[in-house]
Amino acid sequence: MLWFTLGGVMVCLACLTVYRARKFTEKAERDTPPIGQFIDVEGTPVHYVKQGSGPALVMLHGAGGHVKDFTFDNVARFAKDFTVIAFDRPGHGYTPILENPGASLAQQAHLIEQALDKLGIQNAIIMGFSYGGSLALHLATHYKELTKGLVLISAVSMPWPGNIHLNYRIMSKPVIGPALMAVSTAYFGDAFFRANYATVFDPRNAPNGYLDHVGVNMSVRFKFFVENARQLNNLRPQVVEQSNLYSKMDIPIELIHGDLDTSVPVQFHAKEFLKIVPHANLVVVENMGHGTHQLAIPQIEAAVYAVVDRLNNT
Repeated sequence: MLWFTLGGVMVCLACLTVYRARKFTEKAERDTPPIGQFIDVEGTPVHYVKQGSGPALVMLHGAGGHVKDFTFDNVARFAKDFTVIAFDRPGHGYTPILENPGASLAQQAHLIEQALDKLGIQNAIIMGFSYGGSLALHLATHYKELTKGLVLISAVSMPWPGNIHLNYRIMSKPVIGPALMAVSTAYFGDAFFRANYATVFDPRNAPNGYLDHVGVNMSVRFKFFVENARQLNNLRPQVVEQSNLYSKMDIPIELIHGDLDTSVPVQFHAKEFLKIVPHANLVVVENMGHGTHQLAIPQIEAAVYAVVDRLNNT
């Protein structure tokens, strides 16, 4: 009888947890609705924001991000001179998880290339932040006609020593990941996720209004967080493979990296990248962590126009 009672309690607790986690997801999406448009790519509705006119500038967000990473500042800033297109990568924001969980760089690049083709974009400067930098490099090495220049912001560009954080390795597991993330979103409050999200800007603070703008809870919806963990867990061997192609790139490349970045350390990524691609230009921002996409705006602006200048002079 005791075991029957305990079993019933566990089932009720599990049902309550799933219910609360789904309510968390619903609230996150209600508070941060889609702000762009959708384009169908082989049955996948890809969410994107498009603004401005002129040469194309494509923006690819990092792990756990979405288009609002760029609409806080970058989209409007560059739309005066460019046709700016920012995408939700698969399993992020409002672009759904693909049929095969843990979407590879090749799958994501294909989706982005096809979306751009449908939007009439044949060539572009690609800006990638963090994981988005790996994706930008995949586009540059596999879709050469599309990619005319790169701006890599705190980019995961090279193989790194060791493993990704234990949290992501655990969360990427098929059963335990969704279960743990469901528990987290069911019983931890907004303040917990907000404080955790803000650590990306250490040792500085997030820009005023950014955390409200981006909708922090969108990043931790339990199914999407698990997909993000799976993508990260699968990333290193893909970077190893594509890094063998870097020496063949002859396009303008600008890199921006914080000197205190512990998530994507500059010495393992940008500085190693320069050894293979010496014509690239690296700007190391002092006293800066991983949050360069919001805190290094002057450097990003200079990098974009430096790529344009080099394209105009070739």
